[in-house]
Amino acid sequence: MTGQRVALVTGAAQGIGYGVAQRLGALGHHVALFDRDAALLTQAEQALRGEGLDVSALEGDVASDASAKEAIALVEKRFGRLDILINNAGISPSHGGYSQLVEDVPLEEWDRVLAVNLTGTFYMCRHALPLMKARKWGRIVNFSSQGGRMRSLLSGAHYAATKAGLIGFTRVLAGQVGGHGITANCIAPGRIDTEQSRSFGDTDTYLKQLPVGRFGEAADIGDCQDFRVWAGG
Repeated sequence: MTGQRVALVTGAAQGIGYGVAQRLGALGHHVALFDRDAALLTQAEQALRGEGLDVSALEGDVASDASAKEAIALVEKRFGRLDILINNAGISPSHGGYSQLVEDVPLEEWDRVLAVNLTGTFYMCRHALPLMKARKWGRIVNFSSQGGRMRSLLSGAHYAATKAGLIGFTRVLAGQVGGHGITANCIAPGRIDTEQSRSFGDTDTYLKQLPVGRFGEAADIGDCQDFRVWAGG
């Protein structure tokens, strides 16, 4: 992959999304930062521009098909293309740091977690794919979690269901788009040191179970994502 590409990162105002956007910007690509938190989004845009990176902010909610469509349309209008889509946006209600019993999960919370974590990725992909297919090149990276691969004592059933669903979704997507010069990959991190993960509490007990003795950092994910974006040329 050579030259500047155009990337869009969801949930880019903080945490993993911010780290990924920072890494893509450092590689010389333009990065559209998509997030629903206007204040944090502005701070992220200013901070990354302060590092000399080529970024722009897009306020919106991945859980809205109309918002996802508008974000992709704005990128197309400005650049005429979208090369890289990073679906990172996600939520995981903490409830004191422990997984809720299934029967205790409020219906509205279940619906919101599915809408953001799983359906939002579907919305973003369905609107981005026509642009990528037209250019016969694209890279899609969807963020799952270890919570989608094994039982988690911290995350609820709704979070686990969405993250497992993303793995299956990405497998099907990869098979459908490969012939168009597009790759689709999934990254499933363990616990990363973000504001969201710190809300789960009892970090000392969790840290004792980790051979390296520390949580992952957003920069670690950026390095992994580099490979996924570069894979296949």
